[in-house]
Amino acid sequence: MPALRNSFCTLVIAALVAGCGTRSVTPMAMTQPGDDQLDCPAIIEQIKANRPAMAAYLTKDKQVEQANVFFVLIGPTFLIDLSNEEQIKARALADRNDRLVLLGRAKGCTEP
Repeated sequence: MPALRNSFCTLVIAALVAGCGTRSVTPMAMTQPGDDQLDCPAIIEQIKANRPAMAAYLTKDKQVEQANVFFVLIGPTFLIDLSNEEQIKARALADRNDRLVLLGRAKGCTEP
């Protein structure tokens, strides 16, 4: 009987720890192939398209943080999301936009 209880405890602990793992995040690269061939309208369009996506990631990040606080206070803690995926993706889009702004200035584009 103790062996069965130890096996069950080990299984429960393994399930709880597996839930705490973080996801692998692949953010957008700051530079993209073909950036040098972009004209001003294409640069401005990309910057404008990145802004709502960045805002959506930041909103989702706030929701994840609120859920994490709930799970820490109330449980179950294995549902906590430690990945910071939304923060990483939002920061990557901000970095991409910074790069596009610099590229646009070098080409004489007006700022969006």
